[in-house]
Amino acid sequence: MDTAQRLTLAGAAVLALAWLAWPSPERPEAAVPAAVPTVWATWDAEPVDWPGTVEGRAWTPVKVLDDGAALGTDESGSLLYVGLGAPEPELTVVAEPGGVPGVVAAAATDERIAWISSVPDDRGRVVSQLWTAPRGADGRPGEPVLLTADTGDVIASGSAYDLQFAAEGLHWLATARGAELVTEHRSVPVGGGEVAVTGHLGAWQAAAWPWLASAGSDSLGGARLVRTDTGAGVRVFSGSEELTLCSATWCRLVVNADDGARVDLIRPDGTERVTVAEGFTSAVSPDVGLIDRFEPLAARGVGTGDATELTLFDLQAGEAYLVASSAGATGADARRLWWSTGTDERLVWHVLDLTDLA
Repeated sequence: MDTAQRLTLAGAAVLALAWLAWPSPERPEAAVPAAVPTVWATWDAEPVDWPGTVEGRAWTPVKVLDDGAALGTDESGSLLYVGLGAPEPELTVVAEPGGVPGVVAAAATDERIAWISSVPDDRGRVVSQLWTAPRGADGRPGEPVLLTADTGDVIASGSAYDLQFAAEGLHWLATARGAELVTEHRSVPVGGGEVAVTGHLGAWQAAAWPWLASAGSDSLGGARLVRTDTGAGVRVFSGSEELTLCSATWCRLVVNADDGARVDLIRPDGTERVTVAEGFTSAVSPDVGLIDRFEPLAARGVGTGDATELTLFDLQAGEAYLVASSAGATGADARRLWWSTGTDERLVWHVLDLTDLA
């Protein structure tokens, strides 16, 4: 190598060292997204895991009875009692309506289970029946008894209150047959007897006894709550484009837009309004503000595949907490939230009792 080449290489080395030693210009630090708080890090709680297939039959929870048993349905619409105690989970078929949709609502106390089954008749018209069964000392259902076939055209929205025990009776809603839209509140004594029917003009859905809440287009621009026992009512005011869906203690206001929707919760008296979701996030349950504190939310399509990001908005703290980043199906009853992971024989239901967080 000649002298000129040596000088050139030496100069390049000096420049490289100078470049490494020279202070770099100020650059803004990359923004690091804040970690989403989780339910599990915030509360000392954990879900109970239940197999999604018991005795070869896949099932979906409908109502959790206690820590060791639940009511569920299968794809044929049958009602199942699932006992999850040791040594192995057991399944009892409570009702097999013989057609779909099958069992559309269920309720339970410590002493009794009740359900409404709906199947098409010979003319293709859906007919319903209300059944009940006693629970033994071990909680298992006994022999079913038909309580009444005078159910009307049953309204089933997936609410925990579609069928409920209250005031020594069973209560549900039906749509009256006629030119005018009328919702019937129907009830029958737990031991059987004549069905009492009270009509309410418009579309209504059941809330926790004794409340009904206006539904459908009747809830656009405001909602109404009415007590079925006294007839006293409450008017909930909202914007003309806000769909208002209420429970007994909270109302959900939904404003739709091209880029999704904004979901606010508000007390029926107009106080404590808070935004709980925006975009393409929706409520898990038709019932608003579970145990008067939590709103479970599902954001579909987050991440890869069709997984659901499941969060729980705490109305007391005003913050959302991550439950599961990749859930399958989701659901809830009046006090518990559940979601699935896995598929087929590896399907697992995870159940969280919200009262453990309150």
